[in-house]
Amino acid sequence: MTSEASADARLVSIVVPLFDEEKNVEPLFRELEVVTRSMAGATFEYLFVDDGSSDDSLLVLAKLAAQHPHVKVVSLSRNFGKEVALTAGVTYALGDAVITMDADLQHPPELIPALIAKWREGADVVIATRRATSQKTIVRRVSSRLFAIIERVLSGNERIEDGGTDFRLIDRKVRSAFLIVRERRRAYRQIVDWLGFARATVVFDASKRHEGKSTYSLPKLWNLAIDMIISRSSVPLRLLLYVGFLISVGTTLSLAWMFLAIRYVDPRWYYTPLAQATVFNTLLIGVLLTAIGVLGLYVARIHEEVLGRPLFAVRASLNIHELSPTESSAKDRSPR
Repeated sequence: MTSEASADARLVSIVVPLFDEEKNVEPLFRELEVVTRSMAGATFEYLFVDDGSSDDSLLVLAKLAAQHPHVKVVSLSRNFGKEVALTAGVTYALGDAVITMDADLQHPPELIPALIAKWREGADVVIATRRATSQKTIVRRVSSRLFAIIERVLSGNERIEDGGTDFRLIDRKVRSAFLIVRERRRAYRQIVDWLGFARATVVFDASKRHEGKSTYSLPKLWNLAIDMIISRSSVPLRLLLYVGFLISVGTTLSLAWMFLAIRYVDPRWYYTPLAQATVFNTLLIGVLLTAIGVLGLYVARIHEEVLGRPLFAVRASLNIHELSPTESSAKDRSPR
């Protein structure tokens, strides 16, 4: 953090959600210090959100917080998932701008000046788009690309960036709008894109993880994909309606053919009524089960929202200054 920063320097919050990243926290902190200490006209706070880690991540964070007042820590009571941890970090961030990034150093801290430069030029959202990822498997590359296509088609949101990541900067007015969105099943980047503020992009090449293995497995990515599609789009329901209609038309035509074929075609093309009924009943059962499954997902989401539970629970916090409602409102109204 720049010690010579003027009193009116803008505050930038760097939010880092993490789960079992004890070996990466200190290297990330050192790199952040190298970058931010060289930047004039801005002060920085680092807000680490421990998402119920089972290793010593919280102990490492506590040591850093004790030594550096600008290191702030929010420890969640259990593992709520990365998207909720991001929300918790954005909630507690006090900056004029908020930068979110991963703890594994795949999001390079040296890109922070470029994000801030775009923000100072007038962008409300600055997205770091990934051009390439070191040692990323073919399965992960193909699945990421396929998911981006499906997400764009099903959500109808053309603002989704190819290679877009959670490594991005948002202005405080975007933060205020983001915090109004209280849905439990959430995807940070998708909500920010949906808000529609003016944005810019910067490109980077992601390196391999500094230490350890990613805890964001393919099953977790799959669940995130389903949540993003179900929570933001009604297209799956429309698709089921169209498929059901087409099958109904096809079944009607096939049944008509079954009755007419006995009179007008060669006997070797005959199909017994039982055979056709069996095939079409099986097909319709499959469609019905699919429809029930999709509807069940939507009903489950409605049930979660109706319960009205808080998004997260905080077990402990370090170096956190709680703003009063009056202070918070005044800060959000003040000009950039």
